[in-house]
Amino acid sequence: MPTRAPRHCTHAGCDEDAEFGGRCARHRHPIRRGKAKARPSSHAQGYDRTWRALSARIRRERPWCEVPNCSAPSAHVDHVDGDKTNSQEWNLQALCVSCHSRKTVKHDGGFGNERTPR
Repeated sequence: MPTRAPRHCTHAGCDEDAEFGGRCARHRHPIRRGKAKARPSSHAQGYDRTWRALSARIRRERPWCEVPNCSAPSAHVDHVDGDKTNSQEWNLQALCVSCHSRKTVKHDGGFGNERTPR
């Protein structure tokens, strides 16, 4: 019985036959290849019940993003100095998703970037 012709890898410029998920073995996602480690849970990173209660209170008290010229509702609480063990009130700011992502990439080592001092 005839089978369907193999598809090419979806990675740009690759002409190898795709395996599972549309990519060849060389272009598969690193976690699926077993090279990258899975990210630890939020609890394992130190964000426990106490942090969740503090974060909810900060977002209630500061319902809008604290970045100048941003009027989006706050959704996350961020550590200003990047030290997640320092949960003092002066070190916390309420941010919208977009501003928090931007700050994480720029200062906190997001996407493999180096951490920068504040």
